[in-house]
Amino acid sequence: MATFKAQVEGLTGLSIDGSSAPDQTELTQFLTDGAKEVLNALPKTRQRLFTTSNALNGGSPTLTLGGSEVFGVVRNDDTINQPCREIAPQLEGRVRDSSDMAFATATDPVFFIRDNVLNIIPTPTNAQSGIVQTLNYPSVAFGDSAIAKFPDDGEYLVPIYASIKAFQNALSAKSGNADITTALTAINTELDEAINICDLINTQVDSALSQASGYESIADGQSITSVTTLMNSAADKITTAIELANTQFDSAVTQNTAEDVELASSHVNAGNGFLSEAQGRATEVQSYLNELNGRMRYLESYGSVIDNYMKVAQGYSTELQSKLGIAQGYGSEVASRLNVISTEYSWMEKQQAKLQADYDKGLAYLVG
Repeated sequence: MATFKAQVEGLTGLSIDGSSAPDQTELTQFLTDGAKEVLNALPKTRQRLFTTSNALNGGSPTLTLGGSEVFGVVRNDDTINQPCREIAPQLEGRVRDSSDMAFATATDPVFFIRDNVLNIIPTPTNAQSGIVQTLNYPSVAFGDSAIAKFPDDGEYLVPIYASIKAFQNALSAKSGNADITTALTAINTELDEAINICDLINTQVDSALSQASGYESIADGQSITSVTTLMNSAADKITTAIELANTQFDSAVTQNTAEDVELASSHVNAGNGFLSEAQGRATEVQSYLNELNGRMRYLESYGSVIDNYMKVAQGYSTELQSKLGIAQGYGSEVASRLNVISTEYSWMEKQQAKLQADYDKGLAYLVG
């Protein structure tokens, strides 16, 4: 028979090893938890078939139950095992009082449970030990292929349960993808630099315009002012688009960490849209710079400083387009990765839902 690990891999399509999501240790825990849930769901008449005996004696006179059902308690009286009757913990004092009619003896022992700890009175000794029967919760390892003292007709539910939990673990691992977070951080870095470059372009153009103001009568100063206004307006729109893109990518980082892949993808798409708008505006700024540079050439004979300002502005404009292009490249990478993750995420969710339905149906049948 295939191991439980092989069965889970067959149901989920996941490859499970020491460093996967889930890993082998986690799978063992899922299998053990699944076995416990199946046993707890059984009617008591069937649970009695899968109990274990816990010995109490002088060295270990009490038993911490861990939430298990108690199916029987006996205490030896030196001859036979006497059945223990259950009492309320408030009656402890009375059953220990030899003058009380409820006094517990070796031939009429009692037990009570307080704070999840089972006590037998008279207290068990090495000579007169006690036995407590509780439900046997097995530990199931990923390399096992069968479970001892477990209902055969319910064993197949354990790897299904573990598969459901394995999918939940794998889905969680889809959030906080390191490559996506790195790309989103790189986008924000490029956009922050792009905003600074827009400010530098405005500074250079304003300086050129100020230098040229004394020569407006020679070189159609009104046209220069008009073009400058249009260019500054375009640069401001670049800044606005970049800030909006930054907001979307920041939201994508949050959603990527919060396990909402589809919402993260929508934020990235919106951010890429704003980047495209900024790129278009950057081209518009370059066009205005070219026009403004042509108009400024009329003034070259009056001041080479103006030309220097415009050359610096042209350089910044080229750098701005480069920064936006890099940001768009990272944005495309994020969108592509999110698309792959979203597809995988959707498939896992659907497969998990199918397995959950199979598990619920099988458990209902087992319970009867």
